[in-house]
Amino acid sequence: MTSARVIVIGAGPAGLAAAARLQQQGVPCTLLERASSVGAAWQSRYDSLRLHTVRWLSGLPGAPIPRRYGRWVARDDLVTYLHDYAERNRLQPELGVEVMRIDRDRENDGWRVETSEGARAAGAVVVATGYSRTPHVPQWPGLDTYPGSLIHSADYREPSSYAGKRVLVVGAGNSAAEIAVDLVGARAQVELSVRTPPNIVRRDTLGVPSQLFGIALKRAPERVMNPLGRLLRRLSVPDLSEHGLPAPAGDGFTQFLRTQTVPILDHGFVDLVRSGAITVVAAVEGFDSDAVRLADGSLHRPDAVITATGYRPDLEPMVGHLDVLDDRGVPRVHGAKTLPHAPGLYFVGIEVQLAGLIREIAREARGLAHGELAPSRHDSRA
Repeated sequence: MTSARVIVIGAGPAGLAAAARLQQQGVPCTLLERASSVGAAWQSRYDSLRLHTVRWLSGLPGAPIPRRYGRWVARDDLVTYLHDYAERNRLQPELGVEVMRIDRDRENDGWRVETSEGARAAGAVVVATGYSRTPHVPQWPGLDTYPGSLIHSADYREPSSYAGKRVLVVGAGNSAAEIAVDLVGARAQVELSVRTPPNIVRRDTLGVPSQLFGIALKRAPERVMNPLGRLLRRLSVPDLSEHGLPAPAGDGFTQFLRTQTVPILDHGFVDLVRSGAITVVAAVEGFDSDAVRLADGSLHRPDAVITATGYRPDLEPMVGHLDVLDDRGVPRVHGAKTLPHAPGLYFVGIEVQLAGLIREIAREARGLAHGELAPSRHDSRA
């Protein structure tokens, strides 16, 4: 069984940031990645994807994203940036190595990491596999026998094959909105199935990114955020009630905490809903033979269904037995914090953030490198 002081799992933004900061502090790391390349999760997303956060608030520690990539960084540019970041920090992840399970090794005061290439021992483990690790599709009645075309948004790339077709997009998050806009551009007839009317904010207002509000109000209580959210929506987004998208009923921030769905950051979606190019329909309840049954009782027979129904961290097989996850399957601690019964087990970048995920990843990675893993901490306890 090979041994390392620290094993970092995942070579996306979180894993790269954590490994880079630790190595800069003199902490050697082994970086494991189940895919065949750095930033694979981003590389596999749809072609039109751009960061929802502004470039200058989205860089990893020690390496701002280059200005040439523009205000809103495109998918391919972000992937290039991640590869450049790995090279700059001399990170050499072991690719194609999947971690299946992590167990406490009390005899050696460390951890045992079971991988597809054998067991590894480590003094500490940093799980940085991302919040959006595994696509989630609800188990609707009749789904298994539905004969029509149905894919998750994880498998959607670009809209040309949908030109002239009637497409039902299921979901009320940014992926659903962006794919719907994409499809309209290809002259598809787009219906958007919505269960819970989403929060909608402008991506920026008068040049000010909405992300700044998320940063400034990160620790504000619900009693402050709910009325503020209502005010911002009323000032920046027209009333879409007659189009099937009323504002959340007075508890937009509470809804975010409950659903962990980031508000739709509008960059054309609202105008297409108002014009009727995107038609909002009721939630999907199930499938009846070749038809999609909606909550209002109607049956729809689209040419294609794209389910933008989110992702899950999917950490239960890896650490579910360690009592480190909450009831949503999300780690109970983040960054430099560990739980008393799991010392040396850290999580970076596995939560939903209004302040911007990559920005928070950078903060967590810095905290991790200056926390209990820092060489001075270990020296002082020797």
